[in-house]
Amino acid sequence: MSHPEFSTITYEQDGAVAVITLNQPEKMNALSRALLSDLQNGLRHALGHGQTRAVLLTARGRGFCAGADLSAAGGDDGSDLDAAMRDFFNPTLQFIAEFPLPVVVAVNGAAAGAGSSLALLGDIVIAGESAYFLQAFANIGLVPDTGASWLLTRTLGPVRANALMMLGDRLPAKEAAEWGLILRAVPDAKLQEEARALAQRLASRATVALGLVKRLVRHAANASLRDQMLLEMEFQRTARATEDAREARQAFLDKRPGQFKGR
Repeated sequence: MSHPEFSTITYEQDGAVAVITLNQPEKMNALSRALLSDLQNGLRHALGHGQTRAVLLTARGRGFCAGADLSAAGGDDGSDLDAAMRDFFNPTLQFIAEFPLPVVVAVNGAAAGAGSSLALLGDIVIAGESAYFLQAFANIGLVPDTGASWLLTRTLGPVRANALMMLGDRLPAKEAAEWGLILRAVPDAKLQEEARALAQRLASRATVALGLVKRLVRHAANASLRDQMLLEMEFQRTARATEDAREARQAFLDKRPGQFKGR
C-alpha cells in the first residue's frame, strides 16, 4: 500500500508501526492548520493501513513542538484564533485522544503550549533528557488551552498543575518523569531507538484489547468504582471474543508464546 505525500509531516511504515514525524523544524514544528490537517490525515492513513498496529509520533529538529502557529491569526478580538481552536486544534487533539491504536510519543526538545498537549495525549510518552514541557500562557496574560488544564490536573493533581500553569516555568524531562507526567526520560541519543522499541512491542500485542484499555483509563478519572467495574465487564466480553484472545488461550495450552494479529 503506497503512502500519501505530506508537506508538514513525514510518514514511514516500520513493520506494524506507523512513524509520523512533525517536519517543520525551522518553525519548531509549530501547529498550523496545514500541519494539523496533515497530522489527522496521517493518522487516518495509519488506521486504514491493514498492517499498522501502533503509532509513533515524534518530530524533527531541536524542538518537538513550540505550540500554536499564531502567524496566520489576525484580529485583536481573537476571532480567527477562536475559529482555529474550534475547527482545527481541538478536533485534532480529540482525535488523537480517542485514537483506537496505541500511540507512543517521543519528545525531542521543547513541548510548549499546544505542543505540550499534543505530546501528553500519547498513551506512552518518553522524552530526551534535554526536553522540557512549558505552559507559558500566564506569562502573556492568557490561560492554557487545547486541553492542557484537563491533562495536567488529571495527571498531576491541582497543586502541581496550578504551579505549572500559573508560574509558567519549564518542567525538565527528568522532573516530568519523577512527577509521573511521562513514563521516563532517556538520553537524547537513545530517544528514537527506545521509542521505536516501545512502539514495536505494543504493535506485537493484542491491540484490540489495548484500545479498550485506553478507553478504560480515560473513563476511570470521573467514574465511580461500580460504573468502572461494569465497563470493565463490558469490555472484557468484547476482548474475550477477539481472535487474539482465542490465540492466547491456545498458546497457553500449547505452552508457546502467543502470535497476535490485532483482531
